[in-house]
Amino acid sequence: MTVQTGDPFPRYTATSHEGETVTLPDYGRDANLVVFFYPRATTRGCVRETTEFGARSAELSALGAKVVGVSVDDPALQNEHAVQCAANFPLLCDTDKSLTTQLGILNDRGMASRTTYILDRQGVVRRVFEVVSVDGHVDEVLAALKGL
Repeated sequence: MTVQTGDPFPRYTATSHEGETVTLPDYGRDANLVVFFYPRATTRGCVRETTEFGARSAELSALGAKVVGVSVDDPALQNEHAVQCAANFPLLCDTDKSLTTQLGILNDRGMASRTTYILDRQGVVRRVFEVVSVDGHVDEVLAALKGL
């Protein structure tokens, strides 16, 4: 893992599934930011994780957090994923794998390892969840946000 707790999150700009330009970590400057990476859009585990983040968005927002999802998938698949999951937050494409490489989370199959970062309002990484299990993960993130 290249980027650890206490490090600044790398600057990255991409177009979301909705066509909005999103720059990390600036997107979260008015809130804490949860950036979760998933291996492959529209697959069972990734759909469950993305759907759960969306379903719990009111709880995340109440704790002063925004959410962004990222995968290395192309915009068409990312948009299909957003529709399938009813995503109410930006899903970004790292198609050139530059961000996942910089973070050290590109796996042997050329996909992002399931990893989540919590950033503070200054863009500093406050928590890293590695080798994430989908079940119960949003609960872990909510607990971590309460501790910030």
